[in-house]
Amino acid sequence: MEKTSSQPIPVTLITGLLGSGKTTAINSLLQQKPKNETWGLLINELGKVGIDSLVLQTTQQPIEVVSGGCICCSAAFGYQQALQSLLKQPLQRILIEPTGLGHPAKIIDTLRKFQPTVKLEQTLCMVTPQQLTPDFWQKSAVLRDLVSLADRLLLNKVDTATEAELSQAKATLNQGYPANPNPIFTLHGNPIDNKITDWLTQPAKRPFYRLEGIEQHQQLTQQHPLTVTTSLSHCITLEVFTGDTSSIGWQFSPTVQFNRVALKAFLKHTPHLIRAKSILRTGNEWQHLNHLPNQTSFEDIAWRQDSRLTLLLDQPLNIEQVSKLEQNLTKIVRNCDD
Repeated sequence: MEKTSSQPIPVTLITGLLGSGKTTAINSLLQQKPKNETWGLLINELGKVGIDSLVLQTTQQPIEVVSGGCICCSAAFGYQQALQSLLKQPLQRILIEPTGLGHPAKIIDTLRKFQPTVKLEQTLCMVTPQQLTPDFWQKSAVLRDLVSLADRLLLNKVDTATEAELSQAKATLNQGYPANPNPIFTLHGNPIDNKITDWLTQPAKRPFYRLEGIEQHQQLTQQHPLTVTTSLSHCITLEVFTGDTSSIGWQFSPTVQFNRVALKAFLKHTPHLIRAKSILRTGNEWQHLNHLPNQTSFEDIAWRQDSRLTLLLDQPLNIEQVSKLEQNLTKIVRNCDD
């Protein structure tokens, strides 16, 4: 709470499930921000081999990264430290991105402790039409809470949805309490009809309804480290956290190259995989990979320091399973110096 100005720093909280497009939305916000303003970024990554924070480093805005847990529970202390660090700098806004498994309630509670230095101005929730099926809406109390706590709901990646999926998504939102029949349609995190920044200064509705998903969130994110040694040459770091949702991350020497075709096959055939992210060297190029079931995308990136790959799986991991994953990875990576 190091701020000297009498005006609180506005905070925008950007929530959403895995793969909903939160990082892309932050990039859109930063591209549209006033050039004379400095915005602080607080990025939460479940694993310690971070990807999203590296993608956002090119924005040249102050970044604090909290890794190794969710800022709403297991990494709550790191969240408070990161906020305090950002507040030592002259900022006009702070953007907070929790993990795709995060729950906004505790994040909002912690922000209250920093009043009047900061003020939560908007909670934006990113969701895709494919996530808004009646079946998943019934199963995911976390999704229902994310939608209920959002000031503005951004229905993202609408270009990848059929008319039937869009109609179903809107019908599903009408089942919520309160109903949310008018989401903002977005492409790559950017609204079709307006700029995403148009809504940042509008009053927040601050809905606080009965929350159902906190216990489910805790079950999904409760993890413990698994002590294991990598068998991969030129691997700098291997870290594994196991639980109902497990995360595994590798960091490789910059001399390592990935075969894109083989990597896509590896991801497609890895059981229980729900999310993969990577920054990797493919030939002479470096690319940012995003993977969801049935969807893999590559984008060029300026990063050249190392290659990183993180996986999220919806089952506990043991040493034998990690060994099997690494055996499969040996078919994908090669060292240029060998």
